[in-house]
Amino acid sequence: MCNVEGLPLRQGKPRPLPSTDPLPIYLDYNATTPLCDEAWEAMVSVRSSWGNPSSSHPYGLAAKFALEEARRKISDAIHAETPESIVFTSGGTEANNLAIIGGTSAVHERDPTRFRVIATTVEHPAVEEVVKFLQLPNPLQKEESGLVTHRFPVDVTTGCVNPDQWRQLLLQLPGGPRSVALVSVMHANNEIGSVNPIRELVQLVKELCGAEVLFHTDAAQSIGKVPVDVSSLRVDFLSICSHKFYGPKGVGALYVREGVPLQNILFGAGHERGIRPGTENVMQVTGMAVALHIACNNLSENANRMQATRDELLHVIEEELVKVGMRYVANSDIRYSLPNTLNIALYKEDRAGHPRYISAQRLIYSVGNQVCMSAGSACHSSAQEVEVSTPLKSVGVDLPRAIGTLRLSTGRGTSVEEVRRAARIIVRHAAQQFGDV
Repeated sequence: MCNVEGLPLRQGKPRPLPSTDPLPIYLDYNATTPLCDEAWEAMVSVRSSWGNPSSSHPYGLAAKFALEEARRKISDAIHAETPESIVFTSGGTEANNLAIIGGTSAVHERDPTRFRVIATTVEHPAVEEVVKFLQLPNPLQKEESGLVTHRFPVDVTTGCVNPDQWRQLLLQLPGGPRSVALVSVMHANNEIGSVNPIRELVQLVKELCGAEVLFHTDAAQSIGKVPVDVSSLRVDFLSICSHKFYGPKGVGALYVREGVPLQNILFGAGHERGIRPGTENVMQVTGMAVALHIACNNLSENANRMQATRDELLHVIEEELVKVGMRYVANSDIRYSLPNTLNIALYKEDRAGHPRYISAQRLIYSVGNQVCMSAGSACHSSAQEVEVSTPLKSVGVDLPRAIGTLRLSTGRGTSVEEVRRAARIIVRHAAQQFGDV
C-alpha cells in the first residue's frame, strides 16, 4: 500500500477526493509512481531532524545523521564502493546534467584531445538536451566548447544497443576512439522499454577508448524492474530518479565511482563534498532511500508480478481486438524489454489490406476517467505538434503508426483483474474510432 500526502491509496494507486466514480486504472507507471507507505512514514519520522546538516549543534547533527543513513542505504542498495559515492540531487535530470557536463568537462580539461561525447538515438530528453548543450558556445566566455557530439543508433529489431555495431562505429571515428571523453547509454528506455547490455558496453568502450573515458548510464527506468548493481555494471556514473520507484518527487542521486574526475556545474557552498552545493533536503532524501531499499530488496517478486500483469494485458487486448476485426503491432520486442512495459499500435485494415491506425491521443482522452496511459514519453505529452518520438524513429516506426501507438506500463500494485478490465475498455473505445462498437 502507498500513501501520498496522507491521502488513502488502493493497490498502489492514488485515491482522489471522495467521488461516486470508480478509480481510473493506472497504467502509466513509467511516467511516475505513487509514494509508498514506508517512504512516507520514514519522511514523517525525520520531521524532528529539521536542522541544517552542515551545522555542528544537536539539531544539525541529528539531520546529518539522517542524511548519512540515507546515503548508506542507497549505497548498499546499488552495491556502491562507499556511501561517499552517492551525491544527492534534485532529481534524475540534475543527476544527468552533473554527470555529462561535469564528467566531460573534467576529462576534456585534463586531456584536450578527448573532445567527443557519444549517446544513443533513444535517450530521454534529460540526456539528449544535455548532450546538445555541450556543443553550444560558452555564453560567458563567448567561445566554442570544442566538443563534438555523436548519436549512435540502436538495433532496429530490439531497440537495444548492438555492441558489435558500436565497435565498428567507434573504430570509424575521425581521430579514432581515443578522442572520446564520455559515453552515455540509458539502462532502460522509458517508451519502448528496451534494456541495454551496459556491462558489455562499458567493457567495449574502455577497451577501445581507454581507461580515461567515462561511462554514464541513466537508470531512472530500470531501478525496481531489473537488477541495478554498479559493482557489476562497472559504470562511472549512474543517475537515480526517486519518483520512478515509489519515492518522493523532486529528489534524486548520482552514483560517482571512486576516483572518477567530476567538475561541479553549480556554484555555492561546499555541500556534497563540493560537488553539488545547496542544503540537502533530508526529508526527501530519507524517503528516496527507503523506497530504493524496498525496490531493490523485493526486485524479483515485483518484477515477476509486473511481467505477469503486462503479459495478461497484452493477451486480453489481442483477444478483444480479434472480436472487433482489429490488430496490433508491437514497437519493441518484449523479450528485450522491461517486465512492465508495453508499446503497441492498434489498427484496422482497409479493403486493400493497408493498416488504418487509431489516434492514440483521442483514445487517451476518451478513456481518461477509466484508464490512465500514455501516447509516448510523458515529457512530450502536452506538445501540440505531432512528430515521431526518437525511440520510435530508431526502431523504424513511421508517423501514422506512431500516432496509433500506446505506451502501457504496469506497477507492483497492478492486479490481473484491473488489466483485463483496462484491455476491454481500451479496445472498445479504439473500435469506436472506426464506427465499430
